[in-house]
Amino acid sequence: MQFSDEWCQSLDYSNCGWPEEWKYFLKNNKDIQINYQSKWFNIVSITLPNELLATAESLPFTTSIRAVGALYPQTNKADFSKEYAFALEQMKASYLTDSMKLSGKGVKIGVIDGGFMKADQDPALQNMIKNGQVIYFKDYLLDKNEDAFYGRRIAHDDHGTDVLKMIAGFDAGINIQYGMATDANYYLARTDHGIRENRLEEDYWLMAVESFYEMGVKLVNSSLGYTDGFDKKKENHHVKEVDGKSSIITRAAQKAAEKGMLLVISAGNDGANKKWETLSLPADAKDVLTVGSVLFDEWTKVYYSSTGPEKIDYVKPDVVCFASNGTSFSAPVITGLAACIWQYDSTLTNYEVMDIIKKSGHIADVPNNFLGYGIPDGERIRSILMGNFTTSIIKKKLQKGDNFQFALDDEIPELILFHKKDERNVLLQESLEVSTDTKSISIERKEKAAYTTIVSRNKLLIEVEWID
Repeated sequence: MQFSDEWCQSLDYSNCGWPEEWKYFLKNNKDIQINYQSKWFNIVSITLPNELLATAESLPFTTSIRAVGALYPQTNKADFSKEYAFALEQMKASYLTDSMKLSGKGVKIGVIDGGFMKADQDPALQNMIKNGQVIYFKDYLLDKNEDAFYGRRIAHDDHGTDVLKMIAGFDAGINIQYGMATDANYYLARTDHGIRENRLEEDYWLMAVESFYEMGVKLVNSSLGYTDGFDKKKENHHVKEVDGKSSIITRAAQKAAEKGMLLVISAGNDGANKKWETLSLPADAKDVLTVGSVLFDEWTKVYYSSTGPEKIDYVKPDVVCFASNGTSFSAPVITGLAACIWQYDSTLTNYEVMDIIKKSGHIADVPNNFLGYGIPDGERIRSILMGNFTTSIIKKKLQKGDNFQFALDDEIPELILFHKKDERNVLLQESLEVSTDTKSISIERKEKAAYTTIVSRNKLLIEVEWID
């Protein structure tokens, strides 16, 4: 429920109390439950009987009432037998974790998720938990629950455990590191119910972010998404709302960024869903760090990873990294990376940390709506932090006709092509194997393509602009 600005002029809306008409309304209707009053927006979350809805809408200072939908995790289950060691290898994380001894020490990380069941029994998290690095826990679904590691597997209450593992996990028994921020301090919030899609969950998400802000938590991971998966179809969101400004949860994420917080958000898993395809909310917020997924070897977008919408005027997703089972498990890898950067230089702003991560991406010069700025590179980030980073030189070519040929100076086993309708939006991605004796390559222009990006990891980057 949203009130008009005339009701409250304070920068902290919770200081304003209630309009007199509302006090009377609440006093005479005991069935109304106040869930939450936002400090950042002139809105309040309430539960009330349907028969009181019209009366509530007609009261002075009420500008709008709308139901909020449900959040749900962006994956099923992680494959920890290989996935996260691979993600760190792909990003060259050792340049930061081994060479620079960065581990997120001293950084506060908030994790908003669906539950952290049995995290204390996970070999990769036991040491972190025994060291007292879980500083805070709030269960917004079960108000009296103070056990962060309680839950039921049937309700996906272990989703947050898997996510936490990707930020902080290290299994000494088998010597595998899953996350980069093994020494950070953690603030956990359970806001999502995996089975019943409660319409209060968006409010819980906002409550968690605001609470983290009050506690000085600047870095937050959220592997939850908000699209059209509600129990009640009339509450579904629509693709046209993925514009960076329409939904409350997106506006809240943007507000957090403006207040200095870095929110790392999973892009969503609707890449193969023809009814949606694009980002889940709040991954569309301009100044959050939106993370998609790529394959380990090919460095192409995984089929399920959501693409950035064409209608916004900024690049989304921001970056990508390997994950085989959902963007839920890409985002926390990048959260750990951000923590290491902030450990190295705590004076950096959230925008500067984001810029460093994006600048290190393997296609940073020609970002697109499939991979964003590409896969972050730990070696490049080390160079940026130490002040000796040299900007890569992209080769830009104007090509008349429908065929572009170029010589290969190095042995390159594979090329990835992004055929684009404009400078940012991809029509088609293509993987091209290259034999060892190949000396030159011929690239054909695809229908409606205005640009083609040719990339081979960090060895080659060519941008072809097709001229009619």
